[in-house]
Amino acid sequence: MKKHTHIIIVLLAATMLLSGCTIKGHFWKHWGDDSAQSLDESSVKERIPEKTMEKEVTLPPTETPVPTVTPTPTPIPTEPIPEGMIKSELTGEYIPESYKNKRPMAFMIDNVSDALPQSGISKAKMYFEAPVETNLTRMMAVFEDYSDLPRIGPLRSCRDYFLSMAAGLDELYVHYGQAAYALPYLESDDVDNISGLAWYTDQVFYRDNSFHSAPHNAYASTDGLLRGIDTCGYRTEHYEGYKQQYKFHWVGIESRFPSGQEASFVGLGYPYNHPKFYYQPDTGLYLREQYGGPHIDVENGEQIAVKNIIIEFQNYANYQESLYLHFDTTAGGRGKYVTNGKAVDITWERPSFYEPVVYRTLDGKELKLNPGKTFVCLVQNENIRDCVFGASEETATCCVPEAEAAAAVEYNAEWRAAYKYEEDPYLSIMAHEKEAAIASHGGKSKVQVGSGDGDF
Repeated sequence: MKKHTHIIIVLLAATMLLSGCTIKGHFWKHWGDDSAQSLDESSVKERIPEKTMEKEVTLPPTETPVPTVTPTPTPIPTEPIPEGMIKSELTGEYIPESYKNKRPMAFMIDNVSDALPQSGISKAKMYFEAPVETNLTRMMAVFEDYSDLPRIGPLRSCRDYFLSMAAGLDELYVHYGQAAYALPYLESDDVDNISGLAWYTDQVFYRDNSFHSAPHNAYASTDGLLRGIDTCGYRTEHYEGYKQQYKFHWVGIESRFPSGQEASFVGLGYPYNHPKFYYQPDTGLYLREQYGGPHIDVENGEQIAVKNIIIEFQNYANYQESLYLHFDTTAGGRGKYVTNGKAVDITWERPSFYEPVVYRTLDGKELKLNPGKTFVCLVQNENIRDCVFGASEETATCCVPEAEAAAAVEYNAEWRAAYKYEEDPYLSIMAHEKEAAIASHGGKSKVQVGSGDGDF
């Protein structure tokens, strides 16, 4: 009986081995360890072919888990800003950290010949210039630091398109009067403005006849401006989520355009003050002249000098056949970026009246400015032929090809016709917005005492 049992066991073991099963894997598991140890393994080996025994000792390969490798993200380089400093949102240069998140202040500067010389303008970090009525221009100077201004001005009235061009700066806006067409914007809560025609005027502004007589003698100082901010209850820091408007290269890194258009001389073509910029290779800056001489700050004798010039070509018309101009600041269009003696084509886009402008090169990349001061100029498409660039003033020619200039003139004419067709509904909407804004302030105007358009 034991012999038969032994044979049965051997046959069973052999069968399981031929089927690819190991003894320990199945037979021992079924019968238990005691039964397995009583098996005469040598007798089993004698009856199993050699190749079968090889199959017994060949274990199935064990799969080794492949660890998941998470790639290490490449760190984005950050500019090595010196300790205690930040990058200026107006110039891209290093300034003390105490200016972090501080709102800039923009001033409407009188720019007619009778208003020269001007005071305090050399301390501004950005400048904007645009035509107003009868071929005059007005300048808006933007300050990062207004803590030491004994005299800034002379100050003049607001035009609506200046508000749009600077809206992305979240600035405090200082003006002495306004055209009627700017009132809907100035009365709204979207613009924090300090007005020279408001009830608090004498607390902020003063008259100074040192250089000019009225109406070119209105000025402001730091003390008065701080009283104006307090009186109006304006915040001095940016709103939560504010993102600066302009993008800059790192300090020490600059864009150079060796194949760009020659622009060591830039003439804007404004027919009244004839502003011109002359590039200085030794400093990398453009010196500004107007009215046939250097554009000087009388307070310190400094001439306006900037690193960058941006020109926006825009369509325009006259409001209700008046002398006041209306510019299309939200349509987008072409322009020029000038720096280091060269100019390149750019596009500009401003999604809405109060949104920041975005400048792009023609390949679609957002423009990065070279660190330094910037002068932004608005040139009418209709007058684009008068805007000239060159290696020198003598060799300067129209900044765009003739075909492009002709197309710009035609585009402006078409736009003017479309605007005139829609002008009445547009102005009606603006009038309702002004009334609604005043009503929301308890019937009190933010900028006027009495009636009238308030121009000055």
